[in-house]
Amino acid sequence: MHQRVAAINDLSGLGRCSLTADIAVLAAMGLECCPLPTAVLTTQTGYPDYRCVSFTGHMEDYRQHWLQLGVSFSGILSGYLATPEAADQVEAFLDTFQKPGTLYLCDPVLGDNGHVYRGFTDASIEAMGKLARRADILTPNLTEFCILTGTDMEPLFQLGRTDAQALFRALQEKALLFKGKKFIITGIPHSSLSGEHLVTNLVLDGEKAVPVTFPHLGGTYSGTGDLFAAILLGSQLQGRSLERGAQLAGELIGKAIRSSKAEGTPGNDGVNYEPYLSLLGKE
Repeated sequence: MHQRVAAINDLSGLGRCSLTADIAVLAAMGLECCPLPTAVLTTQTGYPDYRCVSFTGHMEDYRQHWLQLGVSFSGILSGYLATPEAADQVEAFLDTFQKPGTLYLCDPVLGDNGHVYRGFTDASIEAMGKLARRADILTPNLTEFCILTGTDMEPLFQLGRTDAQALFRALQEKALLFKGKKFIITGIPHSSLSGEHLVTNLVLDGEKAVPVTFPHLGGTYSGTGDLFAAILLGSQLQGRSLERGAQLAGELIGKAIRSSKAEGTPGNDGVNYEPYLSLLGKE
């Protein structure tokens, strides 16, 4: 069955992220990706400098025209939103196109490594929180999860160094603030009992908490969160479980990071995911 996904994200010319990643991943998974740009940037915002044109003023035109055409979507994905006003536009889009049976995944791009991204304000965080409460699935990293739930980050980071299972239980408890939502908290750093550095994508679905764990490969790369969110949504539309989607995303991203490290790819340039898109076909 032909399935469309509305991907609401920025378009960055460099950085292998956002809509560039969404379009490539969803196409590889046999899904039509319909991009709705929130902003157009010369590079992703991690570069020392970038140029950005907000597309917020044009988002209503997309909504109105697609409504006029009678378009419907199997899935909706939202990612980076440069302003609270862009989040308001996403809400209007959801009012129109989030029908029964339409799966909405919100990737709440707000920060990483314990810090809010530059340019985000309290209003930005509040606007993202409103979208999060409308989502079926949320894919925050650990920092973003703490921001959304008003949780002090440092104790959780410390807990990851000493007792990963206690960390996972604490996250599961905090996720209850978003009752009925499915969370995959990505990139949780922690250590094994033997001292090995690991990273876990924690799948929280009701009372179920499933850690999907990989070796920590080191380095920070642009776009891995975008890849993860797109793969997870695509996997759901293909009929895979959340756990299998998280496993598949982790496998592809791990291969891409290894390739990038071997080639000395700068972190701002993103990971070499293109050779591994063939992993995403239906099983």
